[in-house]
Amino acid sequence: MKTVSLTPTEQEICELLLNVVETIHAKQPEQPKLVLRIAGGWVRDKLLGLESHDIDIAIDNMSGFDLAQHVNQYLSEHGYPVSTIAKINQNPERSKHLETATTSVLGLLVDFVNLRSETYNSDSRIPQIEFGTPADDALRRDITINALFYNIHSRQVEDFTGRGLADLRDGIVRTPLEPFKTFTDDPLRVLRVLRFASRFNYAIDEETAEAIMRPEIKCDLDAKISRERVGVELEKMAAGPHPLLSIQLILRFGLYASIFRTPPRDEWVSVEDEISEPKDVALAEALTRNVLELVSGSNRDGSASLLRSMPQQCLDVGGGETAMRRSLMLAAFLYPYHDLLVRDKKKTVPVAYVVVRDGIKLSHLDSESTVGLHQYATPLASTANDCVAGTLSRKTLGLQIRSIGSRWPQSVLFAAALELLDTQGATALAAVTDKYKAYVNRVVAEDLAEAYAMKHIVDGKTAAKILGIKPGPALKGVLDRVMDWQLDHPRGTRGECEAFIKDTIGADMR
Repeated sequence: MKTVSLTPTEQEICELLLNVVETIHAKQPEQPKLVLRIAGGWVRDKLLGLESHDIDIAIDNMSGFDLAQHVNQYLSEHGYPVSTIAKINQNPERSKHLETATTSVLGLLVDFVNLRSETYNSDSRIPQIEFGTPADDALRRDITINALFYNIHSRQVEDFTGRGLADLRDGIVRTPLEPFKTFTDDPLRVLRVLRFASRFNYAIDEETAEAIMRPEIKCDLDAKISRERVGVELEKMAAGPHPLLSIQLILRFGLYASIFRTPPRDEWVSVEDEISEPKDVALAEALTRNVLELVSGSNRDGSASLLRSMPQQCLDVGGGETAMRRSLMLAAFLYPYHDLLVRDKKKTVPVAYVVVRDGIKLSHLDSESTVGLHQYATPLASTANDCVAGTLSRKTLGLQIRSIGSRWPQSVLFAAALELLDTQGATALAAVTDKYKAYVNRVVAEDLAEAYAMKHIVDGKTAAKILGIKPGPALKGVLDRVMDWQLDHPRGTRGECEAFIKDTIGADMR
């Protein structure tokens, strides 16, 4: 049997839980002694030599909340810090099929839940739950490598599916039970198969892959799974270590339209007849590959990548590198929709905006960011060409940064990634990288990295007073010209700007 190496804190938690079990049994000797196991991802990660802070305690003969109360009582009686127990009620739409109790034990969050079996009907992914055996609990899980237990009494890993340890060793993702039935019961497991296969760069076994391709499963994905759950799984893929493999798997299994669900076709402003998804879904893969190359540590020729060439002040805006990478992945995944429009209430908006908002239920900021990266790529490429040609003015550059906003660094990366779609080879990569490096260097040299936050040197109230006009809509044009002047005169003073307003703008208004 496999064993795992515990940290000192994990070791102490296991000893403490064993003491709790003995305390309960001493008070209730007529009841079978509890058997506690650590379940799921913690066991998998430990066997892979990875850190894991998600400790889920599976209980064979008591509810999670009851055991958490016993644990807190033991902690209190023995002088340990005690935390409040969070009772997480059953919420199948959030994949919480059974009540869970969470509390802090020795500084680590621990979830307590009883072993269970699940029975599904044909039209819902919400199961009927009953107390179960360890084998029941293992077999109802999504994939074998997530179905392992660590028995804290024997200190051994238990593999009730009979395949989890071998699949972990061989790099295989498969379902514990027959995959078609597994996916029919809960189609969300399809997305989890894809996510874990991409996360660990594992192969999906043949029978599981064949089941994913069945048209019935795609229908069930649409009918049974909430869009919030789709978005959660997609976000984890985009933020994972291998987002390129994630989108490749989505395309391989023909799931692009199921995951990135569009609005009804009668709401589209223009669309070709009888298409079920955008023509160029392969763009998502190619663009993701390009983005990842540009944000890697170095280019193929050993030179610094475009991301690594950016000063830290550029990387810190807009949420930092983690947020930047996430935004870029979403924009790359959604790029096949970039030139399609849809009627949204009384407005016409990009299809990608509605897909992010409604199809995968991410935030308004995510919708805005995705569409912004799509829309700014072409004008940014033109400005970068002017920069290389030496014809770019500080004002034009500053106005572009103000228009894009704090996400301008990822816009640079995305524009470069798009340009690489039309070129190939290390020479082309170096040329594109150098062009956009020149753009970034010019932004920094002109002190425009935070031009999006630049305040008017003369405010609207003062400008109106100088011009002898009342504040109103016309003042916006005045302030636009004030900003133009500021960008053209980086060392200009407030007094000089007021003179410009009086003498130049005032003259033009007379």
